[in-house]
Amino acid sequence: MQPRMLVAFDTELRPMQVSVRVGQAVDVVGQAGKPKTITGFQTHTTPVLLAHGERAELATEEYLSLTPFLEGFAILKKNPDYDAEETG
Repeated sequence: MQPRMLVAFDTELRPMQVSVRVGQAVDVVGQAGKPKTITGFQTHTTPVLLAHGERAELATEEYLSLTPFLEGFAILKKNPDYDAEETG
């Protein structure tokens, strides 16, 4: 057995702490647009353990994931279009 976790790294493979939302996974196959993939979420800072049936997504658009799934080891890079002043 192996625990499901999420650890974020930058492109230089240095561990980093980012805010992620962790909640119950929602099946969005075949839904139009950009539907929510989790429900009943809580915001955590990486690293974080994921329970059975949970999924994680980035809480802000400050970083972009280079991996298709946020599980295990995720490599993130800065979003060049992110403007911190616009979001608050």
